[in-house]
Amino acid sequence: MSKGEEVTPSSGKRQRFSKDEDHKLERREEEGDDEDEGKSELPLKPGLLYYPTIPTSFVVSDALEPDFPVIYVNKVFEVFTGYRADEVLGRNCRFLQYRDRRAQRRHPLVDPFVVSEIRRCLEEGIEFEGELLNFRKDGTPLVNRLKLAPIRDDDGIVTHVIGIQVYSEAKLDLNHVSYPVFKETCKQQLDQSSKYSYLSGNPLFNHHQEVCGILQLSDEVLAYNILSRLTPRDVASIGSVCRRIRLLTKNEHVRKMVCQNAWGKEVTGTLDMMTRKLGWGRLARELTTLEAVCWRKLTVGGAVEPSRCNFSACAAGNRLVLFGGEGVDMQPMNDTFVLNLEAANPEWQRVSVESSPPGRWGHTLSCLNGSWLVVFGGCGRQGLLNDVFVLDLDAKQPSWREVSGGTPPLPRSWHSSCTVDGSKLVVSGGCTDAGVLLSDTYLLDLTTE
Repeated sequence: MSKGEEVTPSSGKRQRFSKDEDHKLERREEEGDDEDEGKSELPLKPGLLYYPTIPTSFVVSDALEPDFPVIYVNKVFEVFTGYRADEVLGRNCRFLQYRDRRAQRRHPLVDPFVVSEIRRCLEEGIEFEGELLNFRKDGTPLVNRLKLAPIRDDDGIVTHVIGIQVYSEAKLDLNHVSYPVFKETCKQQLDQSSKYSYLSGNPLFNHHQEVCGILQLSDEVLAYNILSRLTPRDVASIGSVCRRIRLLTKNEHVRKMVCQNAWGKEVTGTLDMMTRKLGWGRLARELTTLEAVCWRKLTVGGAVEPSRCNFSACAAGNRLVLFGGEGVDMQPMNDTFVLNLEAANPEWQRVSVESSPPGRWGHTLSCLNGSWLVVFGGCGRQGLLNDVFVLDLDAKQPSWREVSGGTPPLPRSWHSSCTVDGSKLVVSGGCTDAGVLLSDTYLLDLTTE
C-alpha cells in the first residue's frame, strides 16, 4: 500500500495511514491471528461472564453536521446493543433511549435530567460523564456509563465527539413507568370525535373546537417542554385542568425540574435528601404556599413535671428540648427535658445532668450544630441574668457549662436570640429590671477561648 493511499474502514469515515503505520497494522493483525489460534473460540456476547473486564464501546459523531450523526461504531457497540453498524451510521444515538424501534418518544424511565445535561454539554462543547438508561435492539434495558469528549481542530472548533460507553445490565421493573403512557393518541381521539360528528349530523368543526390544541401534544412534550418551565405554584394550579395534566404534574421528574428552574441547581441539590421522605411536590408546596403547612396535634407519652410557664424550648435535630420556666409561686426552674420525635412512641424524658444553671424564666434556649444547647439571660431568684451556659446533649454525661468572655450585655429577660454559622450566639432586645425596652444586639463567638 503506497503512502497517502486512503483507507476506508467499515464505518465509512475516511482516514489516512503512512506506509510505516500500514506495516504496524499488518503486524498487529498477524499477531492477533496467532493469538486467536491458541485460544478457544468463545462466542462474543455481552456480560461479565465472558470478559475479565467489561469491554468498552466507542462511538464517533460528526459535530459539524446537524443532530450529531454517528459516523463510526466499534464491534463492542454492535455486540452490546444488538444494532449493526449500517443500522446506526447517520443517526443520532438517542434511538438507544427508545425501547421499541417504532416508538416516537424515549422510554419514561430514561432520566430527563441526564438527557438535558448531555444536550447542554454538546451545545457548549464540553465533556460529559454520567449514567443513562439505554435499550438493546430486542428491548433489554442497559445501564450506559457514558463519557463524551469533544475533538477540536486547529482553530478550536469542535469537529467530532467521541462517546466512550461501558454497558452493564439494568435491573429495572419495566412494568413501572414514572408518568402515564396512553394507548390512544390525540389523533386517534380526534378520529373518533370526527366519526361521532358524522353520525350525529352535527358540524364537524364544532367538535374540533372542543379539543384543546395543547392536549394534542405528547406526554413528553407537555411534561419536559412546557410544564417544566412553569413556577411550582403554576404547576400546582394547572394540575386541576384534567386528569391527564394532573397525572403529569404529579411526576417527580417534572416536579424536580420545576423546582430546579425556580431555585437553581445548588438549592435543589441541597434539598435532594429531604425529597426522599417528602417528595418534590410536598416540598414545593411547603416552601411556596403557607396553605400547604398545617398544624396537627401530636399525642406523646411522659410529662414535664412540675407544671410551668414562661419556659424556653428549641429544636435540636429531630428532638424538642425544653429548659427552665416559671413554676408555682414564681418559682424559677432549671431542669431539662427532651422529646425525641423520631422515636416510635415519643415521650418526654428528663435529662440527668451533673450540674445546671441557676433556675430562670423569660430566657432563651438555642441550638448549635444539632446537639449543643445555649441558654442566655432570663429572670432568676436574685433578679435578671446575663450569663451563658452550654450543654452537649449527645455527651455520655451531659453537664451545663458556663461560658464567659468580654463585657457581657446588660442583664435582661424576654429578649430574642439565635445562632449563626454554627458557632455564634446573637442576642437582641429584651427588657431591663426597670421595665426599659432594649434595642441593642450582641454577638458571642462560642469557639473563641
